Amino acid sequence: MKKLFSILSICLVLSVLLSVSSFAVKLPEPTNEFFVNDFAGVINEEDKNELMKTGENLFVKTGAQVVVVTVDTLDGADVSEYALELGRKWGVGDKEENNGVVLLLSVSERQVTIQVGYGLEGRLPDGKTGRILDKYAIPYLKNNDFSTGLAEAYKAIVSEVYAEYGETPPENLDDYETNDLQDSNAYKIIRTIILIIVILVLIFGRRRRRHIFFGPFYGGFHGGGDSFGGGSSFGGDSSGGGFSGGGGSFGGGGSSRGF
Repeated sequence: MKKLFSILSICLVLSVLLSVSSFAVKLPEPTNEFFVNDFAGVINEEDKNELMKTGENLFVKTGAQVVVVTVDTLDGADVSEYALELGRKWGVGDKEENNGVVLLLSVSERQVTIQVGYGLEGRLPDGKTGRILDKYAIPYLKNNDFSTGLAEAYKAIVSEVYAEYGETPPENLDDYETNDLQDSNAYKIIRTIILIIVILVLIFGRRRRRHIFFGPFYGGFHGGGDSFGGGSSFGGDSSGGGFSGGGGSFGGGGSSRGF
């Protein structure tokens, strides 16, 4: 019995050590745009702008984050594991909803992957993400048209996320952006003003009644730290740029392809 216990203990220690040391590649930091991180320089400007608008609009409407990343090389790492670690480190998606997706292309290894946060694995199971890559990305990637392949796959992913939330993708991105993003900014301004008022009342208020009256509003508008197991928080505005992850969790769901 003691021998069996010793063997199990050794196996447990080894598994922990392997899990800690299995990923030693240094990961890049996200760009200010966050939704588009073209470190390999293969996405053209037109596609980049469209992807940015699409990602921002989706985030404003649903709270989900779909991030596209290109790298020159994986430095020996597995493509799916690389994307998973990026999602965790950057905190892609919301902490409560875990609704992030990472679309990653490695140019040198000629590999592409979609990795999905826990909250979207029902809508984007492995089979569906594989079909998205096969239908929308691979035909273009094989011909080195990386920009189009990523853009088409990205839009297919976003359409699935909209469907998960019962929403329809906007037909005119420019109209959607100027309306909904402005509405979102207005809400943030109002929320900030309310928080300032609440803080002032709590600090300088002399009567208990004021504290009781404003207390529910304080509880309602206090920021919830959006969290992908990565621990970043959303701190940007919706006017373009300045986005960051919300800390959503990834568990390994997704698909990868070579081309």
